Parts: sequence; structure tokens; C-alpha cells
Amino acid sequence: MKIQEHSLMDPEIQESPFAYYDALLEQAPVYFMPEIGAYVISKYKDIQFVVAHPEIWSMDMRGLPAAQLIKRKAAQEILETEGFPRDTKFTTDPPAHTNYRIAVRNAFSPARVKAQAEFVQATVDELIDGMRGKTECEFMQQFCWWLPMRVITNLLGVPYADADQIKHWSDVWVEPLSYGLTEEREIVVAREEVALQKYLMKHLDEKRRNPGEDVLTDMLNARTREGAPLPLSEIVGLSEHLIVGGHETATSALAAGMAILAQNPDIAAELRADPSQVENFVEEVLRMESPSQGFFRIAVQDYELRGVIIPKGAMVHIRFAAANRDPEQFDEPGKFDLRRPNGRTHLAFSQGVHHCIGSPYARLELYTAFRSLLAAFDDIRLAPGHETLSHIPGLSLRTLKALHLSYRTRSH
Repeated sequence: MKIQEHSLMDPEIQESPFAYYDALLEQAPVYFMPEIGAYVISKYKDIQFVVAHPEIWSMDMRGLPAAQLIKRKAAQEILETEGFPRDTKFTTDPPAHTNYRIAVRNAFSPARVKAQAEFVQATVDELIDGMRGKTECEFMQQFCWWLPMRVITNLLGVPYADADQIKHWSDVWVEPLSYGLTEEREIVVAREEVALQKYLMKHLDEKRRNPGEDVLTDMLNARTREGAPLPLSEIVGLSEHLIVGGHETATSALAAGMAILAQNPDIAAELRADPSQVENFVEEVLRMESPSQGFFRIAVQDYELRGVIIPKGAMVHIRFAAANRDPEQFDEPGKFDLRRPNGRTHLAFSQGVHHCIGSPYARLELYTAFRSLLAAFDDIRLAPGHETLSHIPGLSLRTLKALHLSYRTRSH
């Protein structure tokens, strides 16, 4: 495969990108891709370097027209006049970025994550109970959507009864990441985002009157290093980011992992025989499927990488999913290896100052879910007539459209 003959915007590459990743890694680890207007960086060590040096490769592209996810003026005006422009603040660089990590760090502390373990297990058990007595299900709708959504609503301190609506807002919020929306659809996305912002503001008002042990309360109480409270627009933006980040990635990984089990009964049998390997299984799923395939940076200065001059102001796309299959980092990277010694070094959650703050919760959800699902069900297969899997098109995320399973409830 010649990389010049394809791009990350090709539908067939988005559906199955792995041969293309091999070609990028071998032919041009730093490659200017005209279709996305960015230099694609695919080698593991190079991406490690990029994320470790925000003074060279900035994540803060908020004023850059090419980086705007909502591009049309009519849609932008809806956000500006009826709500807040999309600005999550987690996409800033230090030192400003530090203020926002501080604002939510209590919610993501090891103690708070550990305290959620019982809630996560109870949620998993309830979702599994909904699968018992059946022999088939569409696993996305039955399970994948709801475990992360219950966890994130619980963390934020908003009613789980609103989960359907919040999931809808989250799904709409990520649509611009496909980089292919019409103006009409952008206007719909903007209106839905305003509705989410107003929902969050209503609950923030309630938290001011009745504080709780939750992220919304944490952010209302947060102070910058200078002692100032966070503005409402920033709290709302951070909340939007947490909802989307807390839902989309874990949902994708749950589905990807179950698809692997359904297609590889030997792996399921090995995990049942040795449940201690479930954590390694999860790390391999994250490495091989990488729900967050890649994101953009901007070059703050001219820099030469592998003989390629990346000029100041250029867009850079760091492709985590390609790096996770770099043979210089992972032996036999296309092989699913439960005993891979360095499996946890994958870049599915990035690294450095922008390492995914919610990764401990994602891991807790995934470990708990797969241990419990394997204990509850046997003969997990792709349901007859649904053996061909397909993914939602997009540049940045990788999520199955649907996952129809057949299975048998285990007797205890």
C-alpha cells in the first residue's frame, strides 16, 4: 500500500486502518497529508516527544480557523448568542491548563476512584441481569452505552434518569470530530450543545444551593492558583468535556473488547481459566483498537523531525492508534497478546500533561465489566447474520455502529 494513494479521510481506511498504519510507520513516519492539512506523526517515540513538549507542539488551537470544529458562522453565532462557544479548557497548555486539572483532581483521585468500585460493580451486575434469560442482544444498546453513562452522571451529580438525553447530547457533541458536517447539521449540533449547556447551568445553580460530593460541586468550589473562582463558561466547558470523554471512549472500548471475545473464543476461555489476565486483556484492547485514534496539535516553532521540517503554525496530527502498532515499541504489534510485558505502555490515553484524566475510571469500568461478563456468559459469538462489523465514520474516534451478540447464560 502506498500512503500517497490513500488518506485517513478515506472511508475504507477509517473502517480498517491497520494496513495503512503499517504503511505510514514504514514509508513516512512524518507525513504531510493534504486531505487533513496536517503532518501525521505515527511513531511511538515521536509521539512521546510531542506530548512531552507542549512548548513546541501546542494543544491550544482555539483561535485557529482550521482547528475549529464548528466552522460555519451561523452555527458559531448560535453558541455565542445563546450559550458559550465550544471551549473545553482541557485543550489549553500549561500553566493555564494546570488550573483546570486542579479544578477536577479531587474527583479523579485514587481514593475517589476506589470509592466508586462498589457502584460500578452494582451497575455492571444490574446490566448483566438485563441480559440473562436471553440468547441474543445488541450489546451497544444493552450494555456499552449505559455503564459509562451511569458512572459519569454519578460523578457529575446529575440524575441518571436524564441519561438518555445526556447520551444524545454527547453523541451530537462528537459529530464535528468526523470533519464532514454540512452547515445544516452544524446548526443542529450548535442548538443541541446550547441545550446541554443550559441543562448543566441549571444543575450548577442547584449545586450552589445544595452542594454534593460530585464534580459539579468540586468545580464550583475550585480556585485558580491566584485564588479566583472559575468562570461559569469554563465550568460548563469542562463539564461538557468530561461527559463526552467519560462516555465515548469507554463505550468504544467495551464494544471493541466484546467483539474480540466473540471472534476469539480461545481468548475468552483463557480469561475464564485465569481471570487475573483480564487487566492485560483490557490493555491489549486499548492498544489494538485505540478508541481515540488521534488528535491535533499546532507547531509553535519550526522543528525538524525525522528529516522533515515542520514549520511554525503548521497543524500536526499525532496518530496514537498507529503508534500503538509500532514494531519498535511492541513486538508483533498485530498480534493480540494477553501476556505482552509492556502492554500498558500504549498511548490510548496519551501521556504527559494531557494524559486522559478519566483513565482510572475507564479502567475500573472495563476491568469490572469484562470480569463479570465472562463469569456470567458462555459461548459469546457474533449473532448469525451480523458477522460483519462496521464503525462510525470519523477521523478521531473509532466506535462500532452496532454489536449483535449471541450467548448462553452460565449456570452457577
